Amino acid sequence: FKATDKATFNLQGAYEDWGKTAIAANVAYQLVPGFTITPEVTYTRWDSDHPAFADGRAYNKDAFGGIIRFQRSF
Repeated sequence: FKATDKATFNLQGAYEDWGKTAIAANVAYQLVPGFTITPEVTYTRWDSDHPAFADGRAYNKDAFGGIIRFQRSF
């Protein structure tokens, strides 16, 4: 989605049968012609009853992440 002449917005979501839900969102901003900065945040939730480790230890079912991408075009 183009928000302004310099900024675009992207949102993605996914779900699978094992109960994993994932969402990602970013905004690509063209600071100057040929240079774009794109911060992105992600969230993932595992609703599965299957343990993450073979010994059955508990694990965190929620995960947050993020990146910042700097892209230069010549």
